[in-house]
Amino acid sequence: MEAMSQKKILVIDDDDFVRGMICNALRKENFLVEEAHNGNEGVQKSRSFKPAVVITDMLMPDKEGIETILEIKAVNKDIKIIAMSGGGSSKNMTFLEMAKKVGAEQVLSKPFKPSAMIEAIRSVLTS
Repeated sequence: MEAMSQKKILVIDDDDFVRGMICNALRKENFLVEEAHNGNEGVQKSRSFKPAVVITDMLMPDKEGIETILEIKAVNKDIKIIAMSGGGSSKNMTFLEMAKKVGAEQVLSKPFKPSAMIEAIRSVLTS
């Protein structure tokens, strides 16, 4: 199996600060990281970059997280998805609960520690 640190990870978040913090933490762990500013860009980059893991925000303009997860899984069902959200719900179900129902393997509530994110990545890569 290729080394964990050589795995490709795509980070999708419309918040430049949050996306930058996540990418910096992943690069410190020697992951190969690509960034997307929204769901549309994320789906397109999932085709070209071919990540092992996608970390996506749930609340974004243009294409929200549920639609992004569904489209990425349609491109490649083997891509592992980690959904993250700072809150919000629809009809008594949180966005993170909905993300799990449509294919996210792990979920993270913002704010989270980099160590929790790394643990989630290792978990989906070894499952």
